Amino acid sequence: MQSKRNCKGRRGNAIVEASLTLTLFLTILFSIYDFGWVLFFHQTLVAQARSGARFAAINPTSLASAKNIVLYNQTANVGGVGILGISSADVSVTRDGTAGAIDDRITVTISGYQYNLITLGWAGAYNGKTITVSIPVEN
Repeated sequence: MQSKRNCKGRRGNAIVEASLTLTLFLTILFSIYDFGWVLFFHQTLVAQARSGARFAAINPTSLASAKNIVLYNQTANVGGVGILGISSADVSVTRDGTAGAIDDRITVTISGYQYNLITLGWAGAYNGKTITVSIPVEN
């Protein structure tokens, strides 16, 4: 009779162990996904900022077109939301220094963007780190 009682207790024990293990495994799996997503998101925005800065360094009088390259990956303003959901208010393209001098630089800044996480305990929207790219103007 005692052996039957032990079998029933063991079945419940296996379910508890499986649920704890599955919870830990899924948390680790979603954390890896979130890390990859944040890395991809940030690197894509850095690449867009660099593209816009390179365009503005060659064409320093068309800063609006450089901003469109950062937002839409083309010089024309297509309106709406840019790449990965960034808006026009999140991107700033400025020309600093004296025109034609050695301190003449283009600065592209992306700030105020958000990315979403799905991992249990960290789920939600978070503000991204400000991205700044500065490059000298080609004279």
